[in-house]
Amino acid sequence: MKIKAIIFDVDGLMADTEFYHCESVKKLMSSYGVKLSRAYLVKTVGVSSKNNFIKIKKDFGVTESLKKLLAAREKLYLKIIKASDIKVFPGLKDIFEYAKKKGIKIAVGSSSIKAQIDVVVPLLMKSAGVRISYRKYFNAVVTGSDVKNTKPAPDIYKLVSKKLGVEPENCLVLEDSVSGVKAAKAAKMFCIAVKSEYTKNKDLVRADVIVNNLEKALKKIIKIGEK
Repeated sequence: MKIKAIIFDVDGLMADTEFYHCESVKKLMSSYGVKLSRAYLVKTVGVSSKNNFIKIKKDFGVTESLKKLLAAREKLYLKIIKASDIKVFPGLKDIFEYAKKKGIKIAVGSSSIKAQIDVVVPLLMKSAGVRISYRKYFNAVVTGSDVKNTKPAPDIYKLVSKKLGVEPENCLVLEDSVSGVKAAKAAKMFCIAVKSEYTKNKDLVRADVIVNNLEKALKKIIKIGEK
């Protein structure tokens, strides 16, 4: 394929932010007397907060409104993430630099809401040594706030394609979750699944390529680009 754009998921792909997502959900629900197991929390990875809390309310009979749960979870998550010393995964900056060198457009495609992305991604860019605004660094940014249906629906990736002006068949997506892989393939894009601590045992077979880390993902990207 001719790679004209590389689209990055954020949580669990750029850095282990999934840990902080799970911690915020766990702490919030404990305040309602609900103890969530690690196995249950792992299933929330790659799913929008809205859909996660709809399920939690149903599974545990939580009567608090969805709106209040989402607001409280977001506040707690941002507090935790701002206090953390978060580091991007090895290889992320190398992929950025490869794309820039080759004239390949780069974009963010995340189910997280805009308010979270506007806090988290700048922290990740700083960790990666990128000093300019992430909105200027990336050619397009699409969040869960920009679409009606989040992953596994293809809406986010379709909108990224439209904003970039790049056809889906020329877009390569980097994902770490089952829902993200489904979204990328539903959008008819090439997808490299990068295993994470939370998704390494999940079924990622719908991806075109599965690798263990971003460094190996870059090797695959280079190989694809040479064809």
